[in-house]
Amino acid sequence: MSRRAAWIGTGAAVVIAGAALAATGRIPNPFDPPPPEVVDSGSEAAREAGEVTMPAPASASDPFAPALPIIESGTPEARDLAGEVIEEIPNPFELPPIEVVESGTDEAWIAHGEEITDLNAVKQLAMLRARAETAYLADSSFPPNPESELALHRFDLRLRQLIDSADGLGEITYFVNSADNSMYFPHWGLGSWLPSNQFDQGEFHFMLRQADGDTLVCGKHVDIGPACLHLGQELGAGFAWLQNMALHTQFLRSVPRTPQILGEGPGGAVQGLRGRGDTGYLQFWVSRNAHPIATRMPWLGLGVGLMKDERVRANRLVRRMRAEGADSDGGDLVMDLIELEAARIEADTTPYRFVTAFTARGLGEAMALGQQGFDLKAQAIAIRQALDACPKGRPGRECRERERARMKALEDQFRNEALNYGRRHGLPVDD
Repeated sequence: MSRRAAWIGTGAAVVIAGAALAATGRIPNPFDPPPPEVVDSGSEAAREAGEVTMPAPASASDPFAPALPIIESGTPEARDLAGEVIEEIPNPFELPPIEVVESGTDEAWIAHGEEITDLNAVKQLAMLRARAETAYLADSSFPPNPESELALHRFDLRLRQLIDSADGLGEITYFVNSADNSMYFPHWGLGSWLPSNQFDQGEFHFMLRQADGDTLVCGKHVDIGPACLHLGQELGAGFAWLQNMALHTQFLRSVPRTPQILGEGPGGAVQGLRGRGDTGYLQFWVSRNAHPIATRMPWLGLGVGLMKDERVRANRLVRRMRAEGADSDGGDLVMDLIELEAARIEADTTPYRFVTAFTARGLGEAMALGQQGFDLKAQAIAIRQALDACPKGRPGRECRERERARMKALEDQFRNEALNYGRRHGLPVDD
């Protein structure tokens, strides 16, 4: 075989072997197009090459689960992937929106009339009102004083108050019976209003105001001895502050019709009231809270003290009283309550003689007796003239005896009238 033939045979064998290796993939096929670039599935390069991946099934354990993702309607994903459009249908039963204001503010009260209810406060208020109603309806358990002047008088409350008038400024201390509003003023309780209980004609012991308004001034007189002057209810101008204040019901009813022009108050938790009194305008400053003292009396005290307020059905302390134009100089008389406390004291009037000559009735009888004296004096002058006209000597003896008998009868009549007056009114008389 020639050298040429051997080369051709060798080339053919190489071609055949190469074709067989190419077919098996061991060497690239020189006749195929270049292979594509290999990228990882799910990578950014795969997505740029157009790869679309299906989502995983909803449940790997469920072969029949849908392969599509489940997206909640109304979410941004539903709008983005599916273009979902939700049409909102208005609720016909829904009220239009209102402005939101903070609870407890003035805006909440103005806009909606908001009232904050504290159940504990409501319960406590109901309990306080029940207590006030009980005290308002209850009567004092302390016994009232007897109606007789000659008796042992008892008292269960002590009051201290300040009096401001044109006659001075000072405190007084006195005692009250809560059952009948009778009052006891000992000499030591009048302070600067009575610096000493000693007087030229005797000494002052106490003053007693009975439940019916009669006033007794008791002490020891140099001529009469232990005695009580029965002044009755006819007090002079100097005792104007002792007048009965039981007309407060009419006062309370007049308050709504009276301009509430008030003077200075005492301060503290009080309420000022102005109304029409018996003789002029009065101003009262009363406590806002009820007082537990039980009494059926409409008033306890002298100008200030405790009153029954029928408007709220509660007993209330009167802290200040201003009587407009009632002072001796035409100004206002002002009284302030300093203290009202429970205290016991007694006043016995049985050792005293009662003198009623200075009551309105006694003074009226005294004036009538004085007028009768003037009439008797005129009769005595006439009898004296008749006696002087009697004849002298024996002829005029019978005339003189007759006129002298008339004069003696006239004198006896006047003397008996005066003695009877003294006995009736407790004056010392000597038969």
